[in-house]
Amino acid sequence: MSRPHLLSLAFACMLATSCKDPGHAHEGEAAHGHGEGAAHGATNATEPERPGLTVTVYQEGLELFMEYPALVVGQPSPLVAHFTDARDPEGFKVVTKGRVTATLRYADGAEERFVAEKLLRDGIFKPEVRPTKPGAATLTLRLEGEQVSGTVEAGQVMVHPSLAAAVAAASPEESAGAPSVPFLKEQQWKTRYATTPAEARVLQGGVRANGELKPVAGQAAELSAPVAGRILVGGLVPHLGQRVKAGDVLVRLAPTAMAGTTDLATVEMEAARARAELGLAEREVTRAEEMFAAKALPEKQLDTARVAREVAAAKVAATERQLSLYRGTQSGAGGAGGAAFELRSPLEGVVSFADVTPGAVVQAGTRLVSVLNPSRLWLEAKVYEVDAPKVEHSPGAAFTVAGFTREFTVDEKTGRRVAVGTVVDPETRTVPVLFELPNPEGMLKPGMFAKVTLYTGETVRALAVPEAAVVDDNGRPTVFVMEGGESFFKRTLRPGIRSGGWVQVLDGVKEGERVVSRGAYELKLSTATGAIPEHGHQH
Repeated sequence: MSRPHLLSLAFACMLATSCKDPGHAHEGEAAHGHGEGAAHGATNATEPERPGLTVTVYQEGLELFMEYPALVVGQPSPLVAHFTDARDPEGFKVVTKGRVTATLRYADGAEERFVAEKLLRDGIFKPEVRPTKPGAATLTLRLEGEQVSGTVEAGQVMVHPSLAAAVAAASPEESAGAPSVPFLKEQQWKTRYATTPAEARVLQGGVRANGELKPVAGQAAELSAPVAGRILVGGLVPHLGQRVKAGDVLVRLAPTAMAGTTDLATVEMEAARARAELGLAEREVTRAEEMFAAKALPEKQLDTARVAREVAAAKVAATERQLSLYRGTQSGAGGAGGAAFELRSPLEGVVSFADVTPGAVVQAGTRLVSVLNPSRLWLEAKVYEVDAPKVEHSPGAAFTVAGFTREFTVDEKTGRRVAVGTVVDPETRTVPVLFELPNPEGMLKPGMFAKVTLYTGETVRALAVPEAAVVDDNGRPTVFVMEGGESFFKRTLRPGIRSGGWVQVLDGVKEGERVVSRGAYELKLSTATGAIPEHGHQH
């Protein structure tokens, strides 16, 4: 079926009373036919087509979009009821289980019930109504299921005494205004989709700015090599993401003067020479003591021999320590106690950087480990100088970061304003404003860029729509307003204050109109690519 044909069929639906959105053709059926008897009620080629109706209702956490023919006494009228679980504003879900009872309640109190025991397919029930008496009635549908249950009132309907009466009562065709955009339920159910009514809300005046998340002052530290040396083998090797406590040893470093840059044989030779010199010095002391006892040696020479022995002993200790350090860096035994530098974490947190290779020689000042306490962060917003006076006493801010659909808030309950800069950056012409906020789950990361709204302290009650409903269409802020369950109007929005994930409506949307608040971008893409099923869907 060609798209012009599809559109002509859609506009034909607008003839019917209560028709809030153009229907869609169903392959293998006459126009909007829904099986036996056809949805629009033509029983043979000579009879006029029964007018088709649609209704979209939100009640009890359910969205009902229903297509059905005008009701006529004695004639089967299939109700093609699309049920969506609309309890989660972050994304509606198709109903996949349950049974539906349709009830006609007449003015005199009489009731007629018609049941669909199971789904026609996911999201769609098709109870068949066959009224037995004419007159005005209230039509309700009761959904019962494991996933969700609820009662939806579809509104007042008229049961006509004859097909001719139904055709005569059909509303005259209205002039087509702006064309609507189709987005079928089957498309909605396959993507993240939700709608939200435009409503009056209390909005906080704010200033938009770019920002960045940073560590709180004193809650981040870098450990660098204090001297040139060799990283000792053995013990804990710090790694990214490792949790540490204040005082934990993260790196042991043997200074180059101790660990040596020469080969092991030379160090061993120096140690052997020192031991030999000590042995010689001890023998000299023994001989001097014997001669002093025999009064053959003055006391001064005995003292000189004893000093020489102490110097030799110190040299042995030094060379043994040097040899131990050298062997430790090669084999993992570690150095002698007190001979190496121990780099300890100054705070409790997690390792955010580590470049530690046991046995490696590093230069003084080399960054080895960074530790961060991420439980609290700073949000630094860069406010343009023209807006700086407005946020001098800002009570808080809201911000978004890439990777999260939710908005984060900083106020007296969740954080605090730390400071407002006193100097304008000469290059960016901005003033920094600092906020501190908790980050208990560690979701937010230092270095993340943020889109920030700083509150000015002013409030206004105004009509608003979710900020997620606004998409850019060639530079124009645009929203998609629901006409019916599967049709939408694309409207240019004139926005005002942005506050807490909501945008003030100055023009473009009326109170109570529902806008696409999740899936607006996908709907925009479908209009740009023409990705609209040519034959609608079959029921």
